[in-house]
Amino acid sequence: MTINIVIPDSVLKALNALPKEIRLKFWEQLERLLANPSHQSLRNEKHKGTDQWALSITMNYRATYFRDKSTVIINAVGTHKDVLGS
Repeated sequence: MTINIVIPDSVLKALNALPKEIRLKFWEQLERLLANPSHQSLRNEKHKGTDQWALSITMNYRATYFRDKSTVIINAVGTHKDVLGS
């Protein structure tokens, strides 16, 4: 099954502002997410009371997204504090 990936321009802009090694790791983690959403390195977690998920890029950087069977929409990328507020 094909999964559509949606990354809004505002998220791409934030991603492009991050250090190169973080950008590269983001794309690696996105590939992992598509291949195996349960992969341990993703530290994938659903936010309680919402349809939003978060995955780990590194220990300090996260990305949040919404998903269904055919689409993943990345809605934020940045430091843990900037993305998750904690």
